[in-house]
Amino acid sequence: MDKLFENSGWLLIDKLSKLFPGVIIVALIGRHLGPEEFGVWNYALALTAIVGSGAILGMDKLAVKELINNEHRQGTIVATIILMRISASLICMSICIGIVMFAKEQQQLYLYCTIFSALVIVLQSFDVLDYFYQAKNNVKRVIIPKVAVFIAFCVIKLIIVFLDGSLMAFLWASAMEMIVTYLIIIMVFSYHNTADFTLRIDRPLAKILLRQSWPLMLSNLVVILFMKIDLVLLDMLSNAAELGKYVSAARISELWYAIPTVISVAILPGLIQKKNGSRNDYLLALEKWLRLSFWLSAMIAVLITLTARLIIPFLYGEGYAAASWMLMIHVWAGIPVFLSIVFVQYLFVEGAYKIYLYGNLSGLMVNVCINFMLIPSYGGMGAAIATVAAYTTVFGMLLLLDRSSQGYLLTKKMLHPALAISDIKQLHKSLRIFTSNLISNNKNTTSNEQH
Repeated sequence: MDKLFENSGWLLIDKLSKLFPGVIIVALIGRHLGPEEFGVWNYALALTAIVGSGAILGMDKLAVKELINNEHRQGTIVATIILMRISASLICMSICIGIVMFAKEQQQLYLYCTIFSALVIVLQSFDVLDYFYQAKNNVKRVIIPKVAVFIAFCVIKLIIVFLDGSLMAFLWASAMEMIVTYLIIIMVFSYHNTADFTLRIDRPLAKILLRQSWPLMLSNLVVILFMKIDLVLLDMLSNAAELGKYVSAARISELWYAIPTVISVAILPGLIQKKNGSRNDYLLALEKWLRLSFWLSAMIAVLITLTARLIIPFLYGEGYAAASWMLMIHVWAGIPVFLSIVFVQYLFVEGAYKIYLYGNLSGLMVNVCINFMLIPSYGGMGAAIATVAAYTTVFGMLLLLDRSSQGYLLTKKMLHPALAISDIKQLHKSLRIFTSNLISNNKNTTSNEQH
């Protein structure tokens, strides 16, 4: 358990070190560029995220499962998935560029932003190496260089703001940040794993993985659609400036999603092992995780709602003041998001991939319908309402479609405050152990270097 918490702790360090400074950097860039150019850039990011979700091939969670269950073939699995994802990403990149050339004809800024953003799709093929280290509970090998590169480029982007740089300067800086990051990840992996790694596709394995992953692939596409479709629709039904204001609110609201996402990534190997060992321990872990997720997300929603009219002008400036009301609404989507992330891990371990797909399809339909109804009249506030409704629909459908009713039984216990306090005490104890181990490891490393 302590090893799993250590892995989770490193992932949380990675996310938090990027997200909170990242919010400041993005706010400064948004303030510098203004709502319109900021909106154009985020349109490109949304489009490439939607199309690029197909390049993941549903392998994010499946890769971890395969690597844990087939340790003797880990090199083959990693190489096969990387090459499959590179092939898919090149196709997705071409589709993105084609869409913008057709839909935004003679609007060069949209095209430039899309080309740079689509490059990320190809580079993210090497995220498979992250999955390899997650399976081995050794993610710190990639997290430390990732954080270092991120901090370095934060400084570079601050310099660009100070020098009154253009949007193109930020695009180049973002592209170089991704290139440097993935080069380091590849070098770290190559140094430690050259013996069992050959860069070739195992065709039988690729066919098996594709057969298993298609429901996850569709689910990922649907998830990204209803996470990003509001941005595309805002640009289409309103304007780029309204999109820029909405993004400023959504980024603050969504930065908290890193907490359950990190925990879900770190805890997945442990859940799979717990299910194979003791089902009672496995269900108890899910129950505690669900309960902590509810109380934490509710407290975040209340806090942000009360302070939204201070946060937005402080970070983005008065030009984004209208985004305060968008943030007050959007932040309440965090509660169903936190709960859904827990329940999705349960469904994945149980092999119930299709429920995940159907739940997300329901959320997508609600999201699109409400956006079409509200954006023309209410702009970003309408999109925020649609987001809350969509995520609530997803969680409701996941519970409704779970034939075992296990999700319903776990949800009944999440409102119990006494149990939540007990869970917090246990979490605090694990956190102290992790912190103590981290400090001890750092001292040992320093001592060894001195000798």
